[in-house]
Amino acid sequence: MLRTNEAVRESKKTVRGIKTILMIFFSVCSLFMLLLLPSQSMSGARAGITLCAEIVIPSLFPFLVLSSFVINIGLAQKFGRILEPIMRFLFSLPGASAAALGLGIIGGYPVGAKACADLCKKGALTKNEANRLLGFCINSSPSFIIGAVGTGLLKSAQAGMLLYCAHITASILVGIISSAFTKRSSEKHFKTTEKTVPISTAFVGAVTGSAASIVNICAFVVLFSAISDMISGCGVTKGMALIAGNFFGSGVSSTVFDTLIKGLLEVSNGCAAVAAKGLNPVLLISIFLSWSGFSVVFQVLYAVREAGLSVKYYLLSRLLHIMFSVLLTWVLFSIFPVALPAFAGINTGIIASIHSTPASTALLIFCALLLLSQVTV
Repeated sequence: MLRTNEAVRESKKTVRGIKTILMIFFSVCSLFMLLLLPSQSMSGARAGITLCAEIVIPSLFPFLVLSSFVINIGLAQKFGRILEPIMRFLFSLPGASAAALGLGIIGGYPVGAKACADLCKKGALTKNEANRLLGFCINSSPSFIIGAVGTGLLKSAQAGMLLYCAHITASILVGIISSAFTKRSSEKHFKTTEKTVPISTAFVGAVTGSAASIVNICAFVVLFSAISDMISGCGVTKGMALIAGNFFGSGVSSTVFDTLIKGLLEVSNGCAAVAAKGLNPVLLISIFLSWSGFSVVFQVLYAVREAGLSVKYYLLSRLLHIMFSVLLTWVLFSIFPVALPAFAGINTGIIASIHSTPASTALLIFCALLLLSQVTV
């Protein structure tokens, strides 16, 4: 037994040592890239700032405020009682989880994670339930998939709607499967002893908390946008194309690897870069939307850190989500064929104008809830 414990401790030390070495290596490489490629890092950061100003903040901030406000004043728990049978039957989760799922479906990637963490902190979900909910409540918004990707990139709103149906259906299937293979936990919900939060306090807390969240979200978007441009500028993609060409015995364009790296790091840049010849744009975009990019992964990690939740299940669920999403995308586009024109890059102006519509709608809903909550019966 002592030898076993010593072996476990030694393995943990080895893992920590490897992590430290990798962090030092990547930090040194990043420093040299910043020094050698200042123009690429600046252009990438500038593009990230533009993305935040025109897309991220207008589309996400209202939903972040709305999700915090709904949970703080107890509306999520009240609606949860109505939806309890459905959530229990499909996902083996309490009814309150419907709020996080609904907000994640319409609000965009980090909104569902924030709502899930808030519900866990309030005691409406256990950590086990919240970790499982993270696997399927974090989705791309309809405004991005239907508007930016469908209308802006593919020049077809129908293509965007089919992609969105595949994306959300894949999430629902992931949730159902996770429920089927989940054992009953002895962990219990705890009842918070806090008094009812006044409307004014809930409103101020929702705005200030969401402001802090949106700053951190934008920081990750800018960082990964800069990293993406630096990787493209330092010739990594050309080297990967050369190695792949020698390995497969045929020429492989560096555009392919450039597109894959952009999609791996940040979903918006990945979808915008889908212009490589010989690739199916719809299936590749479906993969990028399911994976969501390292930028979103770190946004989720930041959103759930205070609740003590883990993103391990979320990362594992992405593999299953990609499989379902690609399969459903192929089936839907086979049943409802869409004529896609020659590719052109995403028009940022189109994206910004589309994202302003759901943001305005969210603000109107938020104001309506605020007014209704003030009515006494």
